[in-house]
Amino acid sequence: MLRALGLYSCEKKHPTEALIHRQAVALVDRLINDSMPGGDGHAPAVDPFSAIERAVAGILSELCFGDGHDELMSQITQALNEMHAVLPTVQWVDVMPWMAPLLRGPLSQYADGLRRVHQLTTDKIEAVVSAGVPDQPACIVHALHHACPVNDDDGSQRARIMATIQDIIGAGTETVASFIHWAILYAAKYPSAVQERVRDEIRRTIGQTAAPVAADRARMPYTDACMWEIVRHGCIAPLSIPHATMGDAVIAGCSIPAGTVVIANFYSTGWDPEVWGDEASTFRPERFLTPDGSQVDRQVINQFMCFGAGRRRCRGAQLRLVMFLSFVVLMQRCEFSAPPGHELPTDSNFLFTNQAKRYHVLVQPANHDDDDVI
Repeated sequence: MLRALGLYSCEKKHPTEALIHRQAVALVDRLINDSMPGGDGHAPAVDPFSAIERAVAGILSELCFGDGHDELMSQITQALNEMHAVLPTVQWVDVMPWMAPLLRGPLSQYADGLRRVHQLTTDKIEAVVSAGVPDQPACIVHALHHACPVNDDDGSQRARIMATIQDIIGAGTETVASFIHWAILYAAKYPSAVQERVRDEIRRTIGQTAAPVAADRARMPYTDACMWEIVRHGCIAPLSIPHATMGDAVIAGCSIPAGTVVIANFYSTGWDPEVWGDEASTFRPERFLTPDGSQVDRQVINQFMCFGAGRRRCRGAQLRLVMFLSFVVLMQRCEFSAPPGHELPTDSNFLFTNQAKRYHVLVQPANHDDDDVI
């Protein structure tokens, strides 16, 4: 499944990059418009979360199903938001299953949301497949359909593979939206480290008006490092989703019986002082660069296991293209700042991801007085 997603997302014949760029520009326009000065000359600070969530949902729906599907994504987003409302309560059942009888109401609400998302995505997948699957995939549903085994007589393998769509829509929307939400917060809080240095690298590599593409990431080490540091410092994915041991295992001298629920502590891989030193709590993108700053340090990145590892690694790793292109467009076109006299905190709420608490920022068009240098 990961291979199918990778082949689709890297396919040059499909306008994936243009799709993401279009939605990212629309997000920029909305944020700038919402922060335009009124008749009194006062520029209002905006809460960017709803606009971010809408943009990400639009990107992922088009990636998954082809054309835009605003009404479908509106229904799915509503169901996901209702699930999120009870998630702080029901997530305790993952680590303390004995609490389930005490949480019947929230668990029932969460299960209802899951069923609605499942039905909505299943119906849409069936409609897309019934319309015909071309040899050259035009969406992720097509790519996954090609990955289905020929001898899947009972359809069980196809159902499992197509469940990936639900992961992308549900977990993907939350993960990518959470990253962009954190990125804007850090841009406003640390304008020199994030906005000025990233914008300078953009100016020197692709220019302030050109649309970024996936290949640009290799030419923009500081931007890449800044993204890794936002994910690490914001601790966007502090825990893995629950897994279970397939058989008896011994890890670091600890005996783990078969069937044990296992949740990986990704937080520890990003904040362990034995790995990151005394500056673990400091926001410093340079930690992900080689000493000369010419490229990202893969050894350092490998110490930070935010997407897991191996066959069970997070499928969200395939959505890093969405995160990169959206981040570059935001830094290209916007200047973010805290409202006068207001200190932006980096407090968070832990749901499925570690989400930044809602905040307000001022958004202005980026200053492009200098000529582009490419």
